[in-house]
Amino acid sequence: MAFLCNLVTHINKPDKRLVILAFIMMVSYFLSGIFNFSVYSYMNWFYFDLLTITVIFSWGYFAKISSFCALYYAILGLFLNSLLMLSIYVDIVLLENRTPWGLWSIYSFGVNIIDITMIIALITNRDFLFIFKLGKAIESKVIFFSKEFSKSGANVS
Repeated sequence: MAFLCNLVTHINKPDKRLVILAFIMMVSYFLSGIFNFSVYSYMNWFYFDLLTITVIFSWGYFAKISSFCALYYAILGLFLNSLLMLSIYVDIVLLENRTPWGLWSIYSFGVNIIDITMIIALITNRDFLFIFKLGKAIESKVIFFSKEFSKSGANVS
């Protein structure tokens, strides 16, 4: 849905980052319904989320893509979804829990809310939850402290 919306609205724009990201996400969700890396659905979705994160990072690295709002939302959403998938897999398959409890509700609402948030971010490319702003602030602090650390490390004998 987000891919088709972006394809129509960005067809004549020179910046195709949003279209490509939406395409990567669409292909991932499509392929996760066809191919099974595991007999357990939760692990299959977990693997596809990690694979999608890897593909997005690889695309960003090799194509030298500058960061944008939807990119942060997609990566964070996929990461949180993968954590939820892994936790529900551990609970149901490894611990053999069959009694519903809080994690199941968190999983049910969390996955759907995260997916809707990623779709909205892919369509609008707006920082409506200030995740992009927070990510940029953290990134600037990490760069600052790494420069300070390398300066102080050079003086220590």
